[in-house]
Amino acid sequence: MNGAGRALVQVRGLYKAFGAVTVLHGIDLDVKEGEVVVIIGPSGSGKSTFIRCINGLEAPTAGRITVEGHMAEAGNRKALDALRSDIGMVFQDYTLFPHLTVLENILLAPRLRGRLKGEAALRRVMELLDLVRLPHKAQAYPAELSGGQQQRVAIVRALAMSPRVMLFDEPTSALDPETVADVLVVMRDLAVRGMTMMIVTHEMGFAREVADKVVFMDGGKIIEEGPPAQLFGNPQQARTRAFFGKILH
Repeated sequence: MNGAGRALVQVRGLYKAFGAVTVLHGIDLDVKEGEVVVIIGPSGSGKSTFIRCINGLEAPTAGRITVEGHMAEAGNRKALDALRSDIGMVFQDYTLFPHLTVLENILLAPRLRGRLKGEAALRRVMELLDLVRLPHKAQAYPAELSGGQQQRVAIVRALAMSPRVMLFDEPTSALDPETVADVLVVMRDLAVRGMTMMIVTHEMGFAREVADKVVFMDGGKIIEEGPPAQLFGNPQQARTRAFFGKILH
């Protein structure tokens, strides 16, 4: 958690429309190397669509995205797909293959893309499972895990690709309250280790504690951004104040 590095992710003039409905209206954002950026806002504000555009899961209508110096403009599908090699993504649901063990789920993509091979691959995955406190579950199947454990495995699966930036789309929204804390602990550990992260979440306490920068979105626009102390303690925009007035009191 520092935010003192160079810009690792740059977004300029990002628009996204689904037919006649425009969901994102000219988003500009920089994410520095080692920075934790937490994106908050009401449902339907465009938060998830925004990070899905960064990962290439949604094709932007206009604008450009740069990750690790590699730029992709809207309409260039090949360049947008290439950005994924530097990006890890964790979704609301865990999307683990039920017929594969934890170890097999994690190793599948790295082996297919030639990122991890042989004994080195196994050692790396076991190190990551140890990071999320699940080395004893390597041979378990998803059905034998709790929701929180499955989500931690999903985080390891993304980390196994050695991404430069991790994107989280409401990673705790599908979990019961008892397991939310386990996932947030792992994300805090990643922040301390210097992982660049963009996190869409409704966990305001987590945002206060972990974020270097909080971004408030509404209506497909960034209304306000700044350090947690500023945004939570002294928001400058009326819409931001109204949002916090509803959820914090």
